[in-house]
Amino acid sequence: MNQMSLSHAVHLGVEKINRAGTVFKPDTPRLVADFHMSSGTSGVIALSSESGHKVSRQGYELVKFSTPNVPTLEVTVDDIWACAKEHYGLAAATAVAGAGGIPISKLLLGHRWAPGSSKYTNLVSHFGHKFFPMATLPYGSTAARVAKSTFGTIRVFGVIGRALPFAAVGLAVYDVISIGMCAYEERNRK
Repeated sequence: MNQMSLSHAVHLGVEKINRAGTVFKPDTPRLVADFHMSSGTSGVIALSSESGHKVSRQGYELVKFSTPNVPTLEVTVDDIWACAKEHYGLAAATAVAGAGGIPISKLLLGHRWAPGSSKYTNLVSHFGHKFFPMATLPYGSTAARVAKSTFGTIRVFGVIGRALPFAAVGLAVYDVISIGMCAYEERNRK
């Protein structure tokens, strides 16, 4: 779906309606402002206010839908902190995985930089290359073909280093969901 500003969308919508044969001549700047001011509702529709020969000053009437009655969660920072402390082991794994995947300049680490390749590496790939330079997946194996097509290398620590940022994001999402569920359960028990 194409994204556009509300003003552009309103102008485009009015133009399409008039092209279809319906006469709709609203005060467009005011219509855009009314839509902006209606952000607290669950929906807004602008209807042509033309009835017979009498037309309102704006050229439209707004129909606003009510805001849905969604209960708000009363979770405090103390609830979240208690759950985060309980869940700390995985949060530490997320921090380690995230730190291992941070891009660092190859030149700062003393690696050669070939034109056309990335100027950056990460600590996992660096230490793997330094201490286990010959650790590669078996040539011609399915794992090597998948690693080469997905990560661009068959070096074991190169694959791990390139996959680490995705794993860190996954662990962070898991941490946030787990801590949120814990805080919600704590609040409902009280």
